[in-house]
Amino acid sequence: MQSASAYERLTFLRRRSGIYLNRARRSVWVHGRDPADFDAARPLLQWLRSAVTTDRLLLTSGRTRTCTWLAARYPNDNVLPPPFNVKLFVNRFFRQLQPLLIVCVGSVEPLGRMTLQHAYRHGVPLMLVDAATLPPPATLRYLHLICARTPEVAARIVARGVPRDRIRVSGALDAAMAGDAVRRTIEALGPAVAAMPDPAGGMIDRTAPRRMDQLARTPLGRLVVATRRGRQVKSVEALRRRLGQPETILCLGNGPSCEDPRLLNLHYDALFRVNWRWLERGMLTRPNMVFVGDLRTTARLHGCIFGFRTIAWESEVLLRHLLLNGRVRRLEYFTYERVSPFLNDGAWPAHPTNGAVMVATAVALQPRRLILAGIDLYLDPRGRYPGDARPENDFPQMHSREVELAILDQVLTSFGGETLIVNEPLRTALAERRAISPSVAI
Repeated sequence: MQSASAYERLTFLRRRSGIYLNRARRSVWVHGRDPADFDAARPLLQWLRSAVTTDRLLLTSGRTRTCTWLAARYPNDNVLPPPFNVKLFVNRFFRQLQPLLIVCVGSVEPLGRMTLQHAYRHGVPLMLVDAATLPPPATLRYLHLICARTPEVAARIVARGVPRDRIRVSGALDAAMAGDAVRRTIEALGPAVAAMPDPAGGMIDRTAPRRMDQLARTPLGRLVVATRRGRQVKSVEALRRRLGQPETILCLGNGPSCEDPRLLNLHYDALFRVNWRWLERGMLTRPNMVFVGDLRTTARLHGCIFGFRTIAWESEVLLRHLLLNGRVRRLEYFTYERVSPFLNDGAWPAHPTNGAVMVATAVALQPRRLILAGIDLYLDPRGRYPGDARPENDFPQMHSREVELAILDQVLTSFGGETLIVNEPLRTALAERRAISPSVAI
């Protein structure tokens, strides 16, 4: 990895000092040193996503570049450095992120004594996996479970007085032994994960990862947002007029099929996109409307209408655009909740994605023809994004493939026009639900 920039180092120090907006109602905290640790533990992360009811994982490293790497590789999770070994910062960290379980990959020492003591006092199980050497003796009393690579390491831990029932020999989490080692590690962690309390009401954690949504509800926040409502598109009919009464709408998610070369030969009157990642790829980069999920989107794009799913998200993004991005430019935007409650949080067991919001909005405009691409449901073997060689293609934890298909099934079934689907994963999945004919494609 390249060396960290001065800005990255400063941000890293600020976050270790407790200056961050990330929060969660409940987390599983996974700590590692470098990318190799997280690559080795990737199957473990996949298991944790399905085994624990949380909205996102909390991933930490004491190294600046590893945090940068994690943020790019796992954009839907909370990524932070661990707090400095100061009680004030440690207390804030636990209060903000609410970890129910801590899993350290390879080493526990970088967490610091204050963190270990806080976890111990508050009954947060601390697990060390892939331990290649004897952990520092001072940390042993805080460890709920140790998964050692070899019997020799396990014997050295026992010799330090650690009860045998707190030790497992799992093998190394590496390419050569990953299957057996992961299986044994998961078996070791299973009882602690099973003992975690379910969230109230049995619902997944819907807590936003940052605090700007709280500011949006204060009198100051409402005032700031109210002064920026002059460019709000208030109805579907107003949006239809603003877009020039489009007859054909091309909706592009960010999956690999959003760069299918066949798209360049298609006629469309309006282009809808999601977030901003495509901007750097240089294909179909002049959208009429962009649906916002990434908080950096409004700062990077100009000349388009922004789409929001809910009023709360609209307020948060507008506030961030003004207060954190330092942008006074008034945004033109449309919020789906203002015209329909169909995609509201309470209606679904998981957050609808911005791709689903995009398609629902396009269908509401009732064009004659709808073209869909890039909504690959994280099933495309090429990965998450075009040109992305990274292997992770997991469905984001706060979303659900079943919820996405249910929404798309419903909105496309209600659509009276022609639907063309470029991407095979979406076409196949919808055909299986009998939302559309599998022959409706290009």
